[in-house]
Amino acid sequence: YIDAMKKLIIVSLALTLTACGEGSVVDESFKASFREKLVMTCAATAEGKIPAGVIVDIDQLCSCAADKVMEGKSAKDLVTTIPGSAEDMAKLQTCLTELAPVKVGPAKTPEQ
Repeated sequence: YIDAMKKLIIVSLALTLTACGEGSVVDESFKASFREKLVMTCAATAEGKIPAGVIVDIDQLCSCAADKVMEGKSAKDLVTTIPGSAEDMAKLQTCLTELAPVKVGPAKTPEQ
């Protein structure tokens, strides 16, 4: 039932976006919302997975990655995008390189 609902929502959204066209207010609003959710998901996923002692601005990294994943894509393209592909991971690596140097400090102990 839930999968059917998700498909219905995606199809409805795709039809709405197609009708509104690239660059419309609905299109830009969708892209802004998509980017915000992508950054939040990235940050939540990264939380706790950064190795001890590595200091990186997760929000800045995720913002960079979201911009690169969305670059050149229409709202219609984004509806069918499944984040986390090998291509997306390569874009994340590019952001890490661009945001370098990643700082390495003393490893935190569980008490910290």
